[in-house]
Formats: sequence, C-alpha cells, structure tokens
Amino acid sequence: MSLRISSAALALAALAGCGGAQSPEPAGETIACAIGEGADFAGVCTLERVAGGPQIVIHHPDGGFRRLTYDPATGTLAPIDGADPVVLEEGQGVLQFAVGADRYRIPREPAAAPTP
Repeated sequence: MSLRISSAALALAALAGCGGAQSPEPAGETIACAIGEGADFAGVCTLERVAGGPQIVIHHPDGGFRRLTYDPATGTLAPIDGADPVVLEEGQGVLQFAVGADRYRIPREPAAAPTP
C-alpha cells in the first residue's frame, strides 16, 4: 500500500514541476503574419532559418508553427508536414502566402541569411 501512495506522490510531484517551465522564444527574424480567419497582419511571428538547407520554420505567438521548404530556383514554398498547400498571394517586395486560414509575409529569399 505504501508503494502505491509513494508512486502517486512522485507522479504528482513530477506533474507539478512541468507547469512552471516555459519554452524559450525561438531565434529568428520577426515577420508579419495573420493567424486565423479574418485576422489582420501583425509583426508577431518568427522566421527561423534551418542551418544547412532550404528549410524554414515560422513560429506563431501561441506556440504553433509551420515547417516549409523553399526552392530558390523556382521561388516556390512547400509545406514539409501538413495537409494544407501553400497559396501564393500578391505581395510588394516580399513573399506573401497563405497556408489554410493563416497568412504570412516573409523575405523574398527566406532560406538565405538576413543581410546586416
């Protein structure tokens, strides 16, 4: 009986320890995004460039994210893990696109490092 009680106490202690920790902010460049149907663009998302390849990750302020690959030869974006396709929109000086109900504005060469 004491083994069951001590096991339950350890499980509760482990769960209590998980509640206070938060993930660090993702490293990258702040970009404009409109998350959700009818949302307006705001500079609240983060563009992370994956080192050594054409992949990028766009982090949402709520913890969600989109993983994409960019082909510089064709200028196309494709989702890495998701059912929704990338739909290009008209954008001035940036790549503007939608994935599902979310819309994004990123640099024209998203896989390239930003110029200082």
